[in-house]
Amino acid sequence: MRAIYAFCFAPASLQIDQAAALGLGDCGWEEPVYIGAAAGLKAVLSDCPAERFAGAQAEERLADLKWLLPRVEAHDLVITRAMSATTVFPLPFGTLFSSVGALALEAARRRHTLLDFFARMPGREEWAVKALLDRDQATAARLREGFADAADTIVGGRGYLEQQRRKVEAQRAIGPWLSAVIADLDPQLRRCSEAVMTRPARDPAVANWACLVAPGGAAALHAAIERAQAPYLEDGLQLHCSGPWPLYSFCGAP
Repeated sequence: MRAIYAFCFAPASLQIDQAAALGLGDCGWEEPVYIGAAAGLKAVLSDCPAERFAGAQAEERLADLKWLLPRVEAHDLVITRAMSATTVFPLPFGTLFSSVGALALEAARRRHTLLDFFARMPGREEWAVKALLDRDQATAARLREGFADAADTIVGGRGYLEQQRRKVEAQRAIGPWLSAVIADLDPQLRRCSEAVMTRPARDPAVANWACLVAPGGAAALHAAIERAQAPYLEDGLQLHCSGPWPLYSFCGAP
């Protein structure tokens, strides 16, 4: 059975014949990608087998990272290229509709939310900022900080045990130190962003922010990141910025 795969909704101003010029068909998606009408708006779409994303076999595929990751990347790339032409409302990976009618009904249901989003978000970009921590370097820094005046005159077994005790204390000190660092970084990111969302951090990241940046504001964000991380580089903490991404974090619940 065929289904309609939806990448994003877009304003009515996006032209159906823009798909080729935007390179939507060159993003690594398996089927042709096109722009279609949806209740007076537009949507970026592709026709695909429904069983690819629904059913028992689909569950197995979606759990296979080798299968999943290239398709998620292609999904995001399609949306990013559409963003180069207009503001788009991104949809989650795997969003399917059974028919053109079902797509139109969903667009009509969300119409007020979508129109408000398109009015508020033109030119805005989402940038991901992650704090990455080298724990060995952070431990060494806490050792220098906590035991700067301690003498290393104890030798032998007692000396080894003392070194281990200090290391354990230094590792315990990382948590409170890191909380203070994140509390310092957060307002610095907010000052150069229109909005900031705290996202779950996955190893090796120890903090993760999504920053909504005004048109032309990316350079200011990048400069702020350089300033913010400078005092902590010797402690093993770096900020990594990537984007712009589809506005997943700021499209809200329709």
